[in-house]
Amino acid sequence: MNREREATPETPTWNVVIITTGIARRWFQDGLITAQDTLVVDEIHQTSAEMELCLALGKRARCRFIWLSATVDPTFYASYLDSAEVLETRAFDPAKAADVQVLAQQPLEFLNDRFIRRVIRERRGVAVFVPTRSEVEQIAGELGDRWQALATAFYHGGEPIRVIRPFLDGLVKRPFLLAMTAAGQSALNIRGLDTVVIYDARYANVVERGKNVLTRLYLGANEILQMAGRVHGRVEGGEVYILSDRDLAFGALRPTAPEFQLAGDAERVAITCAALGVDAAELDLPVPLDRRAYRDAVEMLSERGLIEHGRLTRYGRDVEAMPVERPWGELLYHADPGLVPMVAVAANIESLHRMTREERELRGLILPGSDHLTAYNVYAEAVNKHGYLGEVYGLPRHLFREEIDGWAEARGVLVKAVEDVALGTASVYRQLELPLPAQLPYADQKALERFADLLAKIMPFDLVIDEETADGREARVSRSSVCGSWGAVAGTLRYFADRFGVPRASIEGTQIPERAIRRYARRGPAEVVFERQRRREGLMAVRTLSYAGFTLEREAGPLGNPFPADLADAARAALVRALVAGETPHPDQGKLRRALERFGHYWRRSGGRLDQAQGDRLAGLIAAQLAHVRSWDEFIGARIALDPDAAIPEGERTRLDALPSSTFLYGDRVPLDYDVEQGVGIVRLRLKEGQARRLHPGDLPPLDRPVRFTVTRGKHEAVRAASLAELREGLAVLGHGSRARAVRGRGRHRRRR
Repeated sequence: MNREREATPETPTWNVVIITTGIARRWFQDGLITAQDTLVVDEIHQTSAEMELCLALGKRARCRFIWLSATVDPTFYASYLDSAEVLETRAFDPAKAADVQVLAQQPLEFLNDRFIRRVIRERRGVAVFVPTRSEVEQIAGELGDRWQALATAFYHGGEPIRVIRPFLDGLVKRPFLLAMTAAGQSALNIRGLDTVVIYDARYANVVERGKNVLTRLYLGANEILQMAGRVHGRVEGGEVYILSDRDLAFGALRPTAPEFQLAGDAERVAITCAALGVDAAELDLPVPLDRRAYRDAVEMLSERGLIEHGRLTRYGRDVEAMPVERPWGELLYHADPGLVPMVAVAANIESLHRMTREERELRGLILPGSDHLTAYNVYAEAVNKHGYLGEVYGLPRHLFREEIDGWAEARGVLVKAVEDVALGTASVYRQLELPLPAQLPYADQKALERFADLLAKIMPFDLVIDEETADGREARVSRSSVCGSWGAVAGTLRYFADRFGVPRASIEGTQIPERAIRRYARRGPAEVVFERQRRREGLMAVRTLSYAGFTLEREAGPLGNPFPADLADAARAALVRALVAGETPHPDQGKLRRALERFGHYWRRSGGRLDQAQGDRLAGLIAAQLAHVRSWDEFIGARIALDPDAAIPEGERTRLDALPSSTFLYGDRVPLDYDVEQGVGIVRLRLKEGQARRLHPGDLPPLDRPVRFTVTRGKHEAVRAASLAELREGLAVLGHGSRARAVRGRGRHRRRR
């Protein structure tokens, strides 16, 4: 059962049902999977947020698990799923062990004339694994053009499997070369394959502060073993070439534990928990959830009306029932009939960039200012010119004639992306109980105005104005976008790590006119803040016009003296915040600042366990001393004091002061900084880069709390890590760029000779 072949009321009663993780999660929410059921999880190492949620929900329902994997260290799953037995089988023939070489070269540098001539002479079948679509297409294109005797093709997630069906069926005779992304590393068995070339790089989502950051990393042991396993131990005369700038001992590689994704999808967890009426703490998730990100997600969904008192509202249930992501579900709920086709189609397009090749020709389809509707127009043309309304498993769906391949080649569009959109669009129309149209209207300027107004009214997406988010972070409009750089753009923020490992953000979406934003902006109640300006300082009454977290207008004026009755409490709260920040001209401000610094010193050293130094408690003590203040003059005349010596027992102060402030490492004194992270006390070592690169676990001094690491790098951003393994990975990313440039430089030098 999937979106292509949907369930019937009788389906959950069948003996064996093969389903996707998305359907499994919905069945768990509806109580259709119970303790009487057995879950057979194939390819369990291929983690995803949906898969990890299903594992937790299966444990909650007390299901029996049977799990399978070709490449994973079974230790974690055996423990997490409380496995009664783990059966390990092997099909490796030592007589067919491949010749494995590790070379510090780039793919096209390795695939030189000498290598290709040998491939043709020895009639070999070659698979090349590289991380991106563009690299796959470049390798197949360049080698195919230069070597007519070599059959070449490429395969990645944007291509239908039929493009390489002749290779899978053994119809392509050697010599051949097939370039692939990781999409082909485990599921494809290519007849005649005897050579594998692996480029040691991948792009993976690394969870940082609740966000999925696309990061370039080295391949893990699991990926290398799977790719090499296409020939290693399976065919005679096999060869494996690993192109890497690190020292790899292939024979020492062993399967590792999986890399989980759920920590970066707090919203999905929040919606699932609300549908079940449980708190995330009640789910035994395979990876610790970012509790702050989870709370933020629950708060956001509550503000949007999807969650109330920990349960989905009626609106939330209607949105969650849509077979699309939550933002698009909200738009479908509110869209008028004329916009439904555009929203239904756009909801199933990951992005215009992922739908098209780098070299694309979309003349006549581009709607400037909207990637969403431009992508919709691409699909509409595919349906209107080369599609028809057919049926699959008795359900209506857009199908396409063979000539769509020529259209896609000319337009630079990925056929598989079009077919995936057809599948998703049909599912949306069935959920809306509407007939699937045989022809689709093209989006024009009037449609863009209506669509932008719907976005402005509902605003379920991320919003960027003048390439900045509401909290001031830079977010560039994607290079492949048809939106302008200035003004408001609503869409999905995608995070990626630059060459220094720093998270950056980009956005594709639809531009929102300023008039539409102001139409739905809200004027908030007056707030009181303390401000220091060149000519005056004091309390100000501030009124703002805001939209989606952005302040569009700000009107500020001096607060009356005495304070207005309706703003007196807010005025005292603002004074407390200003005193804690050390900003006021109060006579006791200096003494108070020094006292707060001492309280902070003891609180950090206590690991956040010293109640007397807790920030909210100290703010409360200051607020109590201002309870009688009704005007600025009374504030200046009030006496305010905090006494750490009186609040914290002398023995406790002595114990905390005795904690070391530094330690010796390789003959140098290394500072120790105490802090509290997510309620847990930690100590941070401030290291120089050379010290960090030499560091081993045995060199660390014994400390009473978890250790974190910060590597200072002059004017460059510091490297921060929570473990030695993470520290080494961060340092490896730093050095990767310079080493790669050196390798490329050596390659260019050889070619000049």
